Amino acid sequence: MIYPPVGLGSYEGSAMQGFGTGNMEGVQQLNKALSAGSGYALSEKVGGSALRVESLEESLKILTYTARHFKFWPKVYKSPAFSTVEEYNQLLSYGDDGYGPFLREGELPLANDSQYQRRTQLVKFMGTTREITHPATLVHPAHGDLIALENQNGILWLLRQIEIFLFKGNSKLAFSGESEQWDGLDSLIESDMFIDLEGAPTQEADYEESSNLLAENFAYPTDIFLGFRPMSDLVKTMYPRHRVQLPAPTDGRIGQTVESIVTQAGLLEFNVDRFIERPPIAVGTVRGPATLVPTAPGSMAAVPAASTIGEFDKNQGSSDAKYAYVVTAVNRFGESLPTAPLLSATLTGPNAQAGWVINLSITNSGAMQTPPEYFNVYRTVALKSSTVTAPTVASRAYSLVAQIPAQTQAAGMTTPLAGFIPDKNRTMPFTEIIYIGEMTPQVVTFRQLAPIMKLDLAVLAPAYRWMILLYGCLILFAPRKWMRLLNVGRLGRS
Repeated sequence: MIYPPVGLGSYEGSAMQGFGTGNMEGVQQLNKALSAGSGYALSEKVGGSALRVESLEESLKILTYTARHFKFWPKVYKSPAFSTVEEYNQLLSYGDDGYGPFLREGELPLANDSQYQRRTQLVKFMGTTREITHPATLVHPAHGDLIALENQNGILWLLRQIEIFLFKGNSKLAFSGESEQWDGLDSLIESDMFIDLEGAPTQEADYEESSNLLAENFAYPTDIFLGFRPMSDLVKTMYPRHRVQLPAPTDGRIGQTVESIVTQAGLLEFNVDRFIERPPIAVGTVRGPATLVPTAPGSMAAVPAASTIGEFDKNQGSSDAKYAYVVTAVNRFGESLPTAPLLSATLTGPNAQAGWVINLSITNSGAMQTPPEYFNVYRTVALKSSTVTAPTVASRAYSLVAQIPAQTQAAGMTTPLAGFIPDKNRTMPFTEIIYIGEMTPQVVTFRQLAPIMKLDLAVLAPAYRWMILLYGCLILFAPRKWMRLLNVGRLGRS
């Protein structure tokens, strides 16, 4: 769309009209006038600047996400919940397929019963509190009703959290019992339903293979949820096949957009979701209220060891390498500062990464104030064996590779209580995850005990306070009808 240029006609009725056609006398008279000035200061204005009326753009410029960025939440089927414990039955099979169906004349067929299973999901609670002072409601606001505006902002903030945890939620991230999080797709999809791309970008063949895997589990896949970068990399693979007819039309366009892909299992729609992405994270600041987030861990250890289950050979580009780690403590309120960066010993020898793990242990602070519920473990890509100093935590060189429930909340004690937690390189740093599955009510639903709602709080001061709440949980009835593409890399990056 072409917008008309801003000219003098745009200021019809203002003092500016006519300046463009004035003569020298008009210019001299203008020079005698008070100068309005172009600066801005909070101190008292004098001269002509005291008469200047400030102009504020009427529309609020949004520099962050909007409702159009949410993809999974608008598409997932919502159904009512009638309890904080939601149960459902699964039909696992119509009978044992190993039984022979044939029989002799007049013979009784063998008994063959269906198999059922009951599963449970707990409803979880999300919310945010918003507040507007009474005097703020009496002034003339720049962008409309302040309460309505803040209510809208609170809903969008909550929707962002919903979207993220629909993918990443994990109810096992707790010191004991079940955490406040619901289970997202990462936790609900069957553990063997994945394809590991080992740092490579996606190709058309990856989606064909994924749809085949789902079809083998009787799914009719309909949707793909992925980040902007994997989607962009897929489109770039189309460029060599893209042709432009010459001569190009006057309003011709180049480039290509892909909205869906046809596979043998059906038509799959691409849903580009910003909240799936795992961008580089600078973990050098506290995330959340400083008085509520856990005390930062005291230290960690990282000891390489030979193993038959390690996967450090995946697309590392070197037979000898080191890795740097930091770890943070997390609870439902936020994330602590990280430990000092720790550089592992070198994994040496020809193809040394194959069959290696790096055993981790995390020690709580000796001056514990707020205990952790779980830990976030961040790791770098493979570093040269000659590296002697780990990258700083503010260098954005660390990527989340593991989340580990705390096994102790005692000061100075170590998780795990005995032995080590192996980092097998199952999750490579700076890679993405893509989710593929059947988006039908028979396969996946969001069970709501209460939809997003506004609940007013008592007025105890000259201020209006209210909560925005949601009660619910994600239920994946058929865990084998969804799958993930893991360790999706970037085009042109090893």
